[in-house]
Amino acid sequence: MTDNYSNFLKAADNKAFDEEHRKKLKFNISKYDNAVVKGKQQFSNLELAKQRVANLKHKAINDLDKYLVEFETNFTEHGGKVIWANDKEEAVSEILKVCAKYEVRNIVKSKSMLTEELEINHAFEEQNIESLETDLGEYIVQLAGEKPYHIVTPAMHKSKEDVSKLFHEKFGLPIDSAPEQITAFVRKVLRDKYTAADVGITGANFIIADIGGVA
Repeated sequence: MTDNYSNFLKAADNKAFDEEHRKKLKFNISKYDNAVVKGKQQFSNLELAKQRVANLKHKAINDLDKYLVEFETNFTEHGGKVIWANDKEEAVSEILKVCAKYEVRNIVKSKSMLTEELEINHAFEEQNIESLETDLGEYIVQLAGEKPYHIVTPAMHKSKEDVSKLFHEKFGLPIDSAPEQITAFVRKVLRDKYTAADVGITGANFIIADIGGVA
């Protein structure tokens, strides 16, 4: 058994049997579950919608090479530029080249799991470039010096008390700040960052080949 594997099992056991941690997850997941129930109500035929989405996804994956080239053609026609990267190192290198060309010092980022996989914030830090997460959950874990806890809900492991304590320590907000107060504070911080940023970075939930669009 390697040290990494052994350490992982030990850390996983500690976290899995941490009652306070489980209590926070149970509460936050219940909120998520309620939102899912409400979301489903917008469909008159949920099973049909799911089947249509599955078929489209299957078709897109089967013809991915064709759709990527079609996207590049249409995206380029609208003034964009596509850079192809073979791996993480090449992707990070190309992004840093763009930043160096335009002497970038401040970046705002939207939520993107690909940039998490690339560990792009770490690369920016090494170049003395400020990169700020703008999704509230991502911003919280970035302030805490942590990685996102979940692909959809990055701060799922934190209670509102944890978050208010974090903002008290980082910004001097009252220790008992309500979520609404913290959200209003973050909005102000991010608005100022948006207007001052040299670059914005976003992931793509979907790229739309026939119009060269990004969603």
